[in-house]
Amino acid sequence: MVSWGRAFKGAGGIVGFAIVWWFIGGVVIGAGFYLSGLGYMFSLSPSASFAGMLLGFVLILIGTIIGTLGTLAAFVKVLSEIVAEEVRGIH
Repeated sequence: MVSWGRAFKGAGGIVGFAIVWWFIGGVVIGAGFYLSGLGYMFSLSPSASFAGMLLGFVLILIGTIIGTLGTLAAFVKVLSEIVAEEVRGIH
């Protein structure tokens, strides 16, 4: 059975990886918000304004996917390592 110490260490690892992935995703999301607002505010033509907003939306979506999938992958990675150590009997 997994000890409480090992469980909390694994949870800390998951949170640490999640922070890294959400930081990377947040940078992409921030770029999406910036480009979306920049395309809307500084463009004289409606088509360029729409393109900037569309590109911004796509970047926001990509950043959200990066953060979500990165966090899920971190959870799977840490959990599988804990299970493998328990099966092998390494403590």
